[in-house]
Amino acid sequence: MIKTWLKPIGVGKATALISIASFLSYAIGLLRDRIIAVHFGTTSATDAYNASFLIPDFLFNLFIAGALAAAFLPVFSEYLVKDKEEAHKIADTILTGGTLLIGFLALVAFIFMDKLTPFLFSDIDPSMRQDITNMTRLMLSSAILFSISNTLGNILMAYKQFMSYALSPILYNLGIILGVVFLNERFGIYSAAIGVVIGGILHCGIRFLDLSTSEYKFHFRADYKSPGFKKIIKLMIPQSISLVAQQISLYVFAIVGMNILAGGLAAFNFARNIKSFPISLFGIAFATAVFPYLTNAISTNNHKEYVHHIQKTIQRILFFTIPSMIGMMLLATPIVALILSGGIFKEKSIELTSLLLFFFALSIPFESIIHILSRSFYALQNTVTPMIINICTTILIAVFTWIVAPIWGIQWFAIIWSIGFVLQVIVLLIFLRKELAGFGFKEFFISFAKTILATGLMAAAIILSQSLEGIIAVKLSYVVRIFFGAGVFFLAAHLIKSPELSSIKYIIARLFKKPAKINID
Repeated sequence: MIKTWLKPIGVGKATALISIASFLSYAIGLLRDRIIAVHFGTTSATDAYNASFLIPDFLFNLFIAGALAAAFLPVFSEYLVKDKEEAHKIADTILTGGTLLIGFLALVAFIFMDKLTPFLFSDIDPSMRQDITNMTRLMLSSAILFSISNTLGNILMAYKQFMSYALSPILYNLGIILGVVFLNERFGIYSAAIGVVIGGILHCGIRFLDLSTSEYKFHFRADYKSPGFKKIIKLMIPQSISLVAQQISLYVFAIVGMNILAGGLAAFNFARNIKSFPISLFGIAFATAVFPYLTNAISTNNHKEYVHHIQKTIQRILFFTIPSMIGMMLLATPIVALILSGGIFKEKSIELTSLLLFFFALSIPFESIIHILSRSFYALQNTVTPMIINICTTILIAVFTWIVAPIWGIQWFAIIWSIGFVLQVIVLLIFLRKELAGFGFKEFFISFAKTILATGLMAAAIILSQSLEGIIAVKLSYVVRIFFGAGVFFLAAHLIKSPELSSIKYIIARLFKKPAKINID
């Protein structure tokens, strides 16, 4: 039974699986945010909770995420074709060395947190600093768990086994929910931090189960002289530097947000999580599913297939994320009210979070496209170019946020964020243009025009339906407007024969186990 579920699948099924799982994961993630918002609102407690992720995420992004996202999968896939035993040795080395390194650094951070927190957060209330210290110590174990889990996830992706990769984020969010629901009365905001650890255990556990069905069997060994391992280290350094720059940028957001007003960082993260829903569901899911096939196309020197996958993925991402952007801008307040309102999350919190969400929504298509563009470079084993572009963009975002937001208002968090991602997409495309020889621009522009037309009709429907708020219950009118707008978009897309509609048809067909003849590969 386990082997039936945890088996290799093709790119089409992988896209469907990851899309469905991403939807469920983010739906549960928004439920997680609602539970946190209802219990703790946009307060200094939620600010402290969000700030407590900074050091664990820094450790993970510095030493593990860079190797996995940019370097491990292309190199591991290459060795699987040439020398399977050597590929397994490389995986053993990454798992062994990465776990020991992150474990050591987490222990050091745990010991010195009393010194680190006052240094990093010198201008905040001492009691809040103590909460950050305590919750960071709790969450440091999650850095170790995720270093193991994400290595396993990339190994399994190389074998085209996507089930645990898709399910693990759902289990992670469930862990946080369980922590808050059952431990809130006893531990307060600390219950969310405990939930992070529970979620990390579940995230890692499902991937260990999946690994047991694959060809790969872990051995505790570290061959640091392996050419493959050296190649991964060489490729990971640029991406690790890039991710560290992002963490520094998030640190700037944390400091500025907490200093502008209490709950500013919490509102920033609530809005960012909501706008991340379509990015994860479409941008990350589509790019993740196609990535092993990009690396395989390069490994087999099939440039036509490489370009084909990139173009199809970009078109699908834009088809879903452009209407997501417009819909989220027009319905920012209803969306925030539906997802987060209740308990101590009241009008001021809704207003602040909605303002940020409106401007964050502008980044949705661009942030989504970055995932496929970055992986297009990674498949070529080029991590330097996206690193330089990302660092430059991140520095610009951080500097302008530090200067502008305290003067013109917290909404500039989101405005500058969105401008930064627009610039990043433009520059990535400029540097990737030579590799996109054979890109079907006519097909792309036809697809894009149809998406814009359907989105325009959707926007008109949402605006015209605003009068419903005075006729039926307010929250019910919000739900009706959201589904009405989505319905108009998909109906229009169907009538004008948008080719990307086949993606959703395929996913629905797979969901209900119908035979699907639609080719989305």
